[in-house]
Amino acid sequence: MTEAEIYEMFFLASGSSASAFGLLLTMLFAYLATAYFVGSRLTGFQALVVSSLFVFSSTLSTMGTYGGILRALDFMAQLQEIHPDGRYVFVASERMTYIFPALCGALCFLSIPVSLLFMYQIRKNPKLGASSD
Repeated sequence: MTEAEIYEMFFLASGSSASAFGLLLTMLFAYLATAYFVGSRLTGFQALVVSSLFVFSSTLSTMGTYGGILRALDFMAQLQEIHPDGRYVFVASERMTYIFPALCGALCFLSIPVSLLFMYQIRKNPKLGASSD
């Protein structure tokens, strides 16, 4: 691959990862808003369906985010091999290439059970939600 193609692939992978993360945040907000405003009014089956769809779609978005980050880091490493003199340094240190994806992946994956716990708490104690009378 040429240097220009590697740059293009780097930006495509970064953009793909950012889009997947934006989709995750959108689904997370929609699920939490649903839980807060109508969570206590949902039947058990409705809550199960909404939660299952949330878990499935959030897991896919999380995997897309994590995969995009790893792919972008791979292209950054290729660019650093082309320019070993350091004039195009993308990452502050070698450790960041391991820490950043791990933190992002953990944050994304932990948002799913925390959101499910929020729905459970609203359903268990309706006074916590906005739909309490």
